[in-house]
Amino acid sequence: MSRKDKIMSNFLRRERAYIWMAIFILSVNLLGIGHARGKNLKARKNISSMSFKDMGVTEEKIKLFLESERPGAKFFRYGFFAGVFMLLGGAVTNLILLLGRKKIVLEKNPDKISVSWGIADVLRVAVVVIFSGYMLGASSSALSNLFHFNIDANLGMILGTFSMDMIAGAAILYFVLIKYKERLSSLGVMGAGFYKNVLSGLTAYVFIFPVLVAVLILSMMLLNAIGYKFPAQPVFDMFLEEKRSNVILFLTVFVSILGPIIEEVFFRGFLYSAARKRFGVLSGALLSAVLFSILHTNIAGFIPIMILGILMAFLYETTGSLIAPITVHIVHNSIIVGFVFFIKQVIRG
Repeated sequence: MSRKDKIMSNFLRRERAYIWMAIFILSVNLLGIGHARGKNLKARKNISSMSFKDMGVTEEKIKLFLESERPGAKFFRYGFFAGVFMLLGGAVTNLILLLGRKKIVLEKNPDKISVSWGIADVLRVAVVVIFSGYMLGASSSALSNLFHFNIDANLGMILGTFSMDMIAGAAILYFVLIKYKERLSSLGVMGAGFYKNVLSGLTAYVFIFPVLVAVLILSMMLLNAIGYKFPAQPVFDMFLEEKRSNVILFLTVFVSILGPIIEEVFFRGFLYSAARKRFGVLSGALLSAVLFSILHTNIAGFIPIMILGILMAFLYETTGSLIAPITVHIVHNSIIVGFVFFIKQVIRG
């Protein structure tokens, strides 16, 4: 056997579990399994795919709600003024930087030690998570048929997404702590300078907020001009349609806090660190940001989410901690959740 054949043989033997999982994933997608379910979901009218006018959200209804004495009205009035203040504060900060001609450069932190894992390990984790998602779906369907019970679509999606995030977190910890015997600090999980890093995250988000808003508005205007039909956003539909308070509470905590923590551990702590090691700081930041944006499957928000991803990689690179990017992610998601709750209140009238 030649040296090349030996290398290939060793590779196939070492990676056989991941290869079989990848073959399964590819086969499922090529065969179109689950296509019927996708058609049923598309046939259903989703609130998030409607325009504000179709939802019943008008300027008059918004004004009446904000002027009312309903429990949430006062909170959203304060929230509205806080948002305007943050928008203006960020715009002024950007203007000062532009007039002062100061440059923000993403530089490699010399104190940041290169990690042991690489791009191949990121791909392994991705394969495990995607494969687990299919297995969870198949298991849920089998148990439902066997024991004759049904979980409604909203709750099923929440539990499925939560489970996949937990699997992703466990897989990352396996590679970092067990396979490579590194500490959590190599992922940026550390308590040192906690409050300073939280403040850095808040300051950075105020700075980038007007940019995100401007780019999002421009993206939506362009897509509307070419007649693009915005697809449904399942998470928004869950918030808008769900009535059970315990499910809404869990969904809020998951989207606003738990989700951002897991995503930052993966995209910045795990993926960016591997990409930085292989391609350098700038390319690593861009790669992690693009993949982060693709994961959210939102064409209108693709560029704003990518900008946010670059910002969070910048924060992780300069602070060496995930606390700052996690802060940005939590604040961003919380604002979006708050906006969805606001729309829900206005629709109710």
